[in-house]
Amino acid sequence: MIQRVISGEHGEAAQLWEAPSVAGASARPTPAQGKAQAHGLPTAERIEDIERQAREEGYQKGLEEGRKAGRDALAREGKALHRLVSSLTPTVEDLDARLEDELVTLAVTVARQLVRRELRTDPGQIVAVVREALGVLPSSERRIRLHLHPEDARIVREAMHLSELEQPWQIFEDPTLSRGGTRVETDVSSVDATLETRLNAVIAEFWGERRDDARTEGHEVDEGDAQA
Repeated sequence: MIQRVISGEHGEAAQLWEAPSVAGASARPTPAQGKAQAHGLPTAERIEDIERQAREEGYQKGLEEGRKAGRDALAREGKALHRLVSSLTPTVEDLDARLEDELVTLAVTVARQLVRRELRTDPGQIVAVVREALGVLPSSERRIRLHLHPEDARIVREAMHLSELEQPWQIFEDPTLSRGGTRVETDVSSVDATLETRLNAVIAEFWGERRDDARTEGHEVDEGDAQA
């Protein structure tokens, strides 16, 4: 470091230099800022705040609209699925009716097979059916006509031991009739003792008893609930 010694004769004229004070001085605004303030325009910082606020508001609005659109779409899909399931799912009443029809069909089929087996083992049962059908007619009936399956007609003729002239009735062979049944006709009345009719009567009686039992049980349950 170089030091310079000032002689005494020049020392009196020398003065100590001090740095100027900057306290209390404010920075001068830039020309652009000054112009913006002079005209009341937003500053760059204010513009950034406005843009940021606009982005946030737009995001929130878009988010809410998206959520609402999603809820609406989900509700529409839920209603469509409910309609589809409702159309495909049968009601309890429909299931009960369908089950009852299927049980009746099964019962008729099984009963018919059983009757056919009984007829093969004991063909003479048709004779009892014919006598029962004839017993329904009034004793004054004349010109009785028996309609039978050809195989049953042969059995009835043999069982009665009567010739065509001795028979008080006429036998007509009808291959459309099921074995084990007969149809009796007179000039004023008729008796349907065909196999299908007899089976249906038995099944109807059976289901009638079942329904009566179900109603009785339901009535007893209602009374029990009322007392409780």
